[in-house]
Amino acid sequence: MNDMPEKDANIRIIIADDHPILLQGLKYLIDEEEGLKVIGVASDGKTALELIINNQPDIAILDIDMPKLSGIEVLAYLREKNIPSKVIIFTMHNESAIFRKAVNLQVNGFLLKDSVNSEILQAIRAVIQNERYYDPILSGGLLDNIISNPMLSRLENLTKTEKKVLHLVSQNKTTSQIAQHLFISERTVDRHRSNICGKLGISGHNALIRFVIENKEFLS
Repeated sequence: MNDMPEKDANIRIIIADDHPILLQGLKYLIDEEEGLKVIGVASDGKTALELIINNQPDIAILDIDMPKLSGIEVLAYLREKNIPSKVIIFTMHNESAIFRKAVNLQVNGFLLKDSVNSEILQAIRAVIQNERYYDPILSGGLLDNIISNPMLSRLENLTKTEKKVLHLVSQNKTTSQIAQHLFISERTVDRHRSNICGKLGISGHNALIRFVIENKEFLS
C-alpha cells in the first residue's frame, strides 16, 4: 500500500495587483473553479517576484502598474532566469507598445481588465495547455501586425547574451563600452555582433546600427 500523499493536481496560480478589491475578486473567481488554486497574492511587483521564485507556480497573473516592480519587469526577470512559470498579463492598458514588450518577452497570455470572467478562466486553461492567449479585443491590425511580423521570430532566435549586446547597441554603446559592461573582451563582442547580424539576416558596414534605428519599436 502506498502511503505517500497524492500530489496536488490543481493548477497553482499566483496573482498580483495593487487594487485590493480586484485582487480579492480575481482570487475568489479562480478558487471557485474546479482544478484551479490560488497559492499566493501580492500587491506589488517585488512581493510577486519573491512568491513566484519561492513557489514556482504553474501560472502567474500580473498587473502591469504595480509598486516596486511592474508586471513587465517581473516577466523580464522570470524569462532571464529561465523560471518556468507561465505568465498572463492582466492590465487596463490597450496600448501597442506595452503589448509589444510583453510579446517580445514571450508572455503566455495578455488580457484587458474589462474582460469577462469566462475570458480569464479560458485564458488560464489555454495557457496551461501551452497555447498563447490574447484578449479578443486585441484581434485585428494590432495583433496581426505584431504576431505575424517576422522580425519578432528572428529576435527570439538570439541568445540571452546576444540580446544584451543588441540592447546595448541600441543605447549607442561602443564595442569597448559593451565589453566593459558585460565583462567580456572586445573580440567576443565583435563575435556576438557578427552572430546577431547573421541571425537577423543583415550585412554591411554599420548594419547593426541601421537595424536598431529602423526597429526600435521591437527593441523597447
